[in-house]
Amino acid sequence: MMPDVSETKPRLLLVEDEAPIREGLVELFISQGFDVDAVGDGLQAVERAADGGFDAVLLDIMLPGMDGLSVLTHLRTRSDFVPVLLLTAKGAEEDIVKGLENGADDYVTKPFGIHELVARVRGLLRRRIISASEPQRRVTIDDGAVFDVDQLTVSRGAEIIKLTARECSLLGFLCGRAHRPVPRDELLVNVWGYRDGSIQTRTVDVHVQQLRAKLKRVGGANWIATVRGRGYRFEGRVSASEAGG
Repeated sequence: MMPDVSETKPRLLLVEDEAPIREGLVELFISQGFDVDAVGDGLQAVERAADGGFDAVLLDIMLPGMDGLSVLTHLRTRSDFVPVLLLTAKGAEEDIVKGLENGADDYVTKPFGIHELVARVRGLLRRRIISASEPQRRVTIDDGAVFDVDQLTVSRGAEIIKLTARECSLLGFLCGRAHRPVPRDELLVNVWGYRDGSIQTRTVDVHVQQLRAKLKRVGGANWIATVRGRGYRFEGRVSASEAGG
C-alpha cells in the first residue's frame, strides 16, 4: 500500500538521543513518505526548530543538554505551534501531564508499536485549531466570558487565561456541539485528527482535566460535564458569537 501523503512530503523533526532508535525511526518515516530531520539532543532540536518549516515534531522527553519539556516550552514561548508528539517512558505520568500543560498535542509511551506511532504523527498533520464548520472566532459564554479563537484565550473582565492550541481546538469543538454528549472517539477524529477514534490514549481525558482547571478561573468550572459512558458535553450558555475576518 502506498503511503497516505500529499504530493509535498510532510517535514518531521525527530528528536531522540538513542542512536539505534533514532536511526530506526528515520528509516520508518522515510518509508512512509516523510522528509525527516533527526537530532540527538535538546539544544540541537531548538536550533533546528528555529529554522522553521516543520509540519510536526516527534520529541523524546529524556534528552541530554536540554530535556524535551524545556524544548517544548521554548517552542511555545516563541509562539511556535507546530504539532508535537512526546515520546515518554512507561509510567512517567508527571512528565506526560507537564508536557500537555506546556502545549504538547499528544504522547506515546515506550515501547510503542510502529503502526500506532505513524498513525499518531499523521493525526498531528491533520490538526485543526477549530472545525471548518464552526466559523465563529469569538464566542461569548454565559453572558460574560469571551472565548477568542485567534488569541487562544478565554477571558472574563480582567482575568485572561491562555489556552494551548489543542485546548482551543477542544473547547471550540465542544462549544459548537453544546448540550449533546461528544464521545471520545469523535474528539480523537475531529480534534486530534486520527482516522480511527478507537486508538488507545488518555490524552482526551488529560486535556479535559487541564482545560477544566483553567476555565474555573473565569467561572467555567461546570462548563464541561462528563457523561458517563458517552463522553463529554459542553453546558455553558453560548449566548453570542462573532465571525472572524
